[in-house]
Amino acid sequence: MDARQFRRLKPELDLFLDRFAPCFGHDGHALHARQFVHGLLLGGDRRSAENIAEAMDGGVVRSLQKFLGQGRWSDDAALEELQRHTAEVLGDPEAILNVDETGFPKKGTKSVGVKRQYAGCLGRTDNCQIGVFVNYCAPAGHTLVDRRLFLPEEWAADRPRRRAAGVPEAVVFRTKPELALEMVVQAHERGLPFRWVTADSVYGDSPTFVQGVRELGKWYVADTSADARVWLTEPEVIPAGTKGARGRATSQPHVAVKPQRVDAVVAQLPPTAWRRITVAEGSQGPRVYEYAVLWVWFSEEGLPSGRERLLVRRSLGQKAEVKCHRSNAPAAIGLEKLAQVRGQHWCVEQSFEAAKGECGLDEYETRGWVGWHHHTALSLLALWFLGLQRQRLGEKRAADDGARGKGVAGASARCAAVG
Repeated sequence: MDARQFRRLKPELDLFLDRFAPCFGHDGHALHARQFVHGLLLGGDRRSAENIAEAMDGGVVRSLQKFLGQGRWSDDAALEELQRHTAEVLGDPEAILNVDETGFPKKGTKSVGVKRQYAGCLGRTDNCQIGVFVNYCAPAGHTLVDRRLFLPEEWAADRPRRRAAGVPEAVVFRTKPELALEMVVQAHERGLPFRWVTADSVYGDSPTFVQGVRELGKWYVADTSADARVWLTEPEVIPAGTKGARGRATSQPHVAVKPQRVDAVVAQLPPTAWRRITVAEGSQGPRVYEYAVLWVWFSEEGLPSGRERLLVRRSLGQKAEVKCHRSNAPAAIGLEKLAQVRGQHWCVEQSFEAAKGECGLDEYETRGWVGWHHHTALSLLALWFLGLQRQRLGEKRAADDGARGKGVAGASARCAAVG
């Protein structure tokens, strides 16, 4: 956002931030939050606390850094209010929560949670932090509404390192699927309306994640890996305590019939199993794939899930790319709907691009736990403000288009006024 655009939108931005002022505890913190979000949206060489403070009139670098890295204000309260506002503007009972992660490249070893790990946004393993995010996607728009910092197991077990980075005592190691499920559950408990959850195979292959979503009564369309195991018919579960052939009672329930690998099942599909479906309208035209679907039972820690659909998506062309998804949606939900829901997962990638490019999500210089959470929360507020402006601009254009359709005289008068 350039300075001219910022000046034009500043009154509306300040009114927007007034809603969040109580989340910051006192007027001093609320003022710093306002200044920081202003700086995030104005851009510059790098949107760190130091650069933002130096760019503003009367800005004190140390004060803004302290607010960000040590301030006693609740980033969770700010995100709860963000979710409440999102529900008011975009809320839809058929909305989608898109779960995904993104990396933040870092140098050195002191930034909280940093290690050499794979980051999808980089396409490689590198020294970085990983954040797990949730995107809310509804017909009227989409935005990021929550995030969790992934703390690797070696970090969680290293007390001196934890203390240096300010990791709270209550924080324990949790996997990415566990972090994602916590956010999905919290969104549900806070009243954010949604029906669907999408995620990649890190989450779709996790029994913890998919079982947790099912317990909420929500439906998922989640990726699954080629080496996931399935049964094509419901297997019999032999209960614990049953005596085997050697006369010994089993300590755990188990299944006698081995499941098959997903890629082996896909390889057996006949040519007639495939049908073409338009998933969405893309910038280059309709996005069309071939789909096959069959009912299966996924192996979750050796035991069968409920009856689900395995969706196999194949791109068109000579070098076809095959991806597999799983869904617990009932049979009444058609294949076209499932494909379209999964097709909306790209919204979270759009959100990452906008949050990093326009709201400084990845431009922090703080190394500690508190600073990471404060910076990312304020970046999500800035992203939501931009989303509101885009939505209103879209509504205005739609209204103008409708008015233009009513008659040439009206259009001519409007063009003259604009000129």
